[in-house]
Amino acid sequence: MEKVRPRRRLALAGAWVALALLPAALNARVALDGDTTPRNGMQRYAISMRGCAVEFVAKAGGYADLAEPSPSLFGYFRHNNHYPKDRYDRALHFSISCHAGAAKEICPKLMKAYRGVDKAHARDIQFRRLGELNPRYYSEAYIETWSAIAPPRPRTLAFCMGDEHRAVMSENGDVLLGYDPRELTETRGKAVWKRSERALPDVLAIMRSMRFVPDPPAPEPPR
Repeated sequence: MEKVRPRRRLALAGAWVALALLPAALNARVALDGDTTPRNGMQRYAISMRGCAVEFVAKAGGYADLAEPSPSLFGYFRHNNHYPKDRYDRALHFSISCHAGAAKEICPKLMKAYRGVDKAHARDIQFRRLGELNPRYYSEAYIETWSAIAPPRPRTLAFCMGDEHRAVMSENGDVLLGYDPRELTETRGKAVWKRSERALPDVLAIMRSMRFVPDPPAPEPPR
């Protein structure tokens, strides 16, 4: 009988640990579903594209809206003072477009140009593909340095994300992460500078918080 008691104590201890962790697990699930109030300094934004209406959480003080001339297909987010101490650009911004259909089929086609980057060019522009952006949806994302302009060169992220019915894709130069002041030849085999991707943690947090929501109501017909 004495040999059984330690096992019982271990079992009880395991049960208590599971119960103790349960609230944290539930809170994590709620946070993942976006049903909690954003923490201080953050706010929830919505881009009401018909067919691809999305919500996400980002730093307070920005704005999100639909873009002309096709308000049903394009939208954007912009925060003009997201990085007040940045030398090159204080803003954080991105534009997205809406595409109907299954994301697993659409995104590979939309991101075809990124998928076809050859190894030599990928080395020069420090090209890489990111993994899962959002646990709810299929996604693809790629980071590269622009090679067609003089330093400091923008380092940007392109993404496509969606479900079985629709996908959103980055537009208008993709999402600016930062700038690399080096010549391309100086970056070969070298690590990417942290300041060249200073917006990446914030951009990934926005992508992780993004979720599709019901379409906005249709405008009332003129009387």
